[in-house]
Amino acid sequence: MKRGVLAIAALLAIVAAVAAIRPAAAAPSWPLSRALQTLRSVDGTSFSAVVYWSRHGAPRPFPASTPAERAEIQVLDLPGADREAVLAWLRGEGRSALYARGASDGDIGSRFPQNMTPAAPSPTPNPYRSLTFASGSIGNHPAGGIYVLGGFAAVKRDGKAAVVCVSFKNVSPKTATRVVFAFPLTGPRGGALGELELDRRGEFSPNVDINGWPDLGTWQGGIGHRGYGDNCTFVDQGVASQPLLRAAGASYHVKRVDYADGTSWPG
Repeated sequence: MKRGVLAIAALLAIVAAVAAIRPAAAAPSWPLSRALQTLRSVDGTSFSAVVYWSRHGAPRPFPASTPAERAEIQVLDLPGADREAVLAWLRGEGRSALYARGASDGDIGSRFPQNMTPAAPSPTPNPYRSLTFASGSIGNHPAGGIYVLGGFAAVKRDGKAAVVCVSFKNVSPKTATRVVFAFPLTGPRGGALGELELDRRGEFSPNVDINGWPDLGTWQGGIGHRGYGDNCTFVDQGVASQPLLRAAGASYHVKRVDYADGTSWPG
């Protein structure tokens, strides 16, 4: 009798243990299947970006504007166990967690993140874009004795700001005290969009280079003499404008020159 009771107890224990074992899912959930399909379909560069993202904290991207970021959103929106299984696979921990969620090799695809060295994501784009900076006419002839040596123009990609810098030289025999530059902005087809202006005051002796920042990179990096900023005009209007969004080029011309002897150009 005692042996029979022990046998029954042992059998009940085995049944309870088996019942406690959670069977693997027979098939992946629809959200998991969809997320894996997205990861299978992105190109190699985007997949590498997702792998990099998973191994650096998996933050929620905002806004989700690239294929990689849209795939990341899908992964983050999965139910907890599905999400952790995908992240484990992307981090190079193998496929076992995905198998347990019902995913097959066909669902997962042929990529093996554990064998990948993920490439760093592309750097953040420059918030400014350069415009073609050129004379509005053939040749670079001095106007009022002012010769333009160079410069650059750029607009903010969101259409809210613009900057133009110029370098020049007074080639007249007289000292200049004021030079007013105009910088017309043009669209992709050359149409006029508006105009920026620089009213530069100081003492500009003959044949002395008056330099500003030569390009967008040095302006943004603050490389060079701090006085370079005097040769720049900058507008920041807080809201986007169509002229700045559409601008493709900037030309330049001298509008006015005042001289130390009290004369002006045009006279």
